Amino acid sequence: MHNDSDPGYESADYPGLQEAVEQPAAEQIGPTSRNEFRYGVGFQGSFPAWGLSGMMTLNETISVQAILGLLGNLNTVAGRGLYTFREEQHWDAYGYGMVGYWSYRTSGISSDNALGFGAGAGIQYDWRAFDENLPPIYWNIELGFGVVNLDNYNFSTIMFGTGVHYRF
Repeated sequence: MHNDSDPGYESADYPGLQEAVEQPAAEQIGPTSRNEFRYGVGFQGSFPAWGLSGMMTLNETISVQAILGLLGNLNTVAGRGLYTFREEQHWDAYGYGMVGYWSYRTSGISSDNALGFGAGAGIQYDWRAFDENLPPIYWNIELGFGVVNLDNYNFSTIMFGTGVHYRF
């Protein structure tokens, strides 16, 4: 075993050793947090807000999400704020608040529009936990409460949802 005071010790004997010792542990292991990726695109299905989804991480705890659902008679444009309250190596626990605009059309004869809101909590899981060579795909599952008061179609409901996003 060599030490720094040994005149025969050369750092060239151990390439990369000094750099590895100087780096924090998180940099040695590599990125594993959703916060390493600022943006995400995918699909979110947390009724009443479901559709194509875009996400942006603002800082270590706050993210924003836009959901555009143009898939049938009930259309959605919703925004969500997500607060990460626990972050582990391959999963995050978060709470969210949602506000959106819903439009309901039946047979082209009648239509109804309303604002709605929701709140809940979820867990987001990084698929790279299964294999570090997988792309940064995150899956989430949520439970919450939502209210949308359309004139002809009012509902307040317990929301159960899921989503999948590619992060970059």
